[in-house]
Amino acid sequence: MARYFFDNLKGDDRNSGLGPDSPFKTLDKANAIQCRPDDALLFAAGGRWEGQLAPKGSGAPGAPCIVAPYGAGPRPRIDGCGRAEAAILLHNVEHWEVRGMEVTNEGPERAVRRIGIFAQLVDYGTARHIIIEDNYVHDVNGSNVKRDGEWNGGIFWKSDAGAEKPSRYIGVTVRNNRIERCDRVGIFCRGLGMRDNWFPMLDVLIYGNELHDIGGDGILNIGTDGCVVERNRLIRGRVRDDMYCAGIWPWSADNTIIKYNEVAGYVGTKDGQGYDCDFNCIGTIHIYNYSHDNDGGYMLVCTGRGKYVNLPKIMGTNGSRIIRNLSVNDLCRTFHIAGPVVGTLLSENCVYVGEGIDIPCILVGGSEKAESRAEDTLITRNVFAARGCLSYARTGERFEDGTYEHIDDPAIPGVVYMGNSYLGNHRAKPEDPVPSSSGGVTIEQLEELLLDKDGRAKPGLTTLDNYLKFMGWPKK
Repeated sequence: MARYFFDNLKGDDRNSGLGPDSPFKTLDKANAIQCRPDDALLFAAGGRWEGQLAPKGSGAPGAPCIVAPYGAGPRPRIDGCGRAEAAILLHNVEHWEVRGMEVTNEGPERAVRRIGIFAQLVDYGTARHIIIEDNYVHDVNGSNVKRDGEWNGGIFWKSDAGAEKPSRYIGVTVRNNRIERCDRVGIFCRGLGMRDNWFPMLDVLIYGNELHDIGGDGILNIGTDGCVVERNRLIRGRVRDDMYCAGIWPWSADNTIIKYNEVAGYVGTKDGQGYDCDFNCIGTIHIYNYSHDNDGGYMLVCTGRGKYVNLPKIMGTNGSRIIRNLSVNDLCRTFHIAGPVVGTLLSENCVYVGEGIDIPCILVGGSEKAESRAEDTLITRNVFAARGCLSYARTGERFEDGTYEHIDDPAIPGVVYMGNSYLGNHRAKPEDPVPSSSGGVTIEQLEELLLDKDGRAKPGLTTLDNYLKFMGWPKK
């Protein structure tokens, strides 16, 4: 076990580096050390380093290598200055933990492949135990062009198919970080998610992160099985990207659980939803989430365009379960089901829209009408409340801003309504033969719980917790 200390003001690379009284100085020295299990790279509080921190060597089970601060004061800052692909890079290493750092990577101009903290595997096989916790990652000005902006933003980890052997992580935790002004994506995980090359990451947890002012997508997991996305807050996204983006969503991932999150203030209607069950996903669960004031609406359930659906690598989007979530004053559309998707359940959710908001509550259809099926969709025991108006519709023409013509249609094949509560104003309300099981909640009770004195959605996960308590959920 060795502790290596770094101080950009008092340090000298000729020192031993083994104590705070004899610290090293530079990132070059840090990157030259071959770390062993239980070693640590410790950076002086208040210090600042320009360039890339790319440690070498790996820890072991129960003895991870660590990047962390020492001393009292502000977080030590690693500033990539736009010159490095990532300010902190963990390449082909495992059993590493990065904690308590300030990380930025802003160049004079936007660029492709610009990241704050990046863990990457190439021809490695299986790597275990990466923890990225309690860091402040900000001002990463990557490209916001979607086709080249995918690998730009805050905290990323990625595994490649490789020329020799496929790679994946088992055991990644990204927890309690603050991410601000990062483009194009806030938090992004990409494993091997195509069905003909299925080697997903396992035991992935994205928990308790605060994301603000994100250029495009917020939190996106690809190529995972059983990923948990919990207790994150994402406020204002898609603020600098003109392409299709959403808040929190999986893509080519199975059994993702998205719970107790808040997404608000997504900008624009090229998607622009707070949440999404997307392409080539099986068994996605959205439960106990809060969505409010998103321009594109609350929830998208979709598969790729028809010409991609039947290839061997893609199985479509099946078995999405959207249960006990809360949407307040989301705009454009509440639930958009753009198939072909199969086996979608919308149950015990609450939707509220205020005066002046006239949108589809359920909108079915997408860009290719022949493939826009919503098979075996059950909408049951929800509370739909409107001071404005909620309608029930299918899509017509698609417009350049990502919105659609709305054609009232309360009886779309494959969609069944059962036991929902319709409060306030509704248009083209579907036949719903089973009595509501909403427990007699009124629109006035909802407004008292969910709105401030000016009629705006109350922010924060406390609002969600109070609503769930009022409804008696979760039940022990």
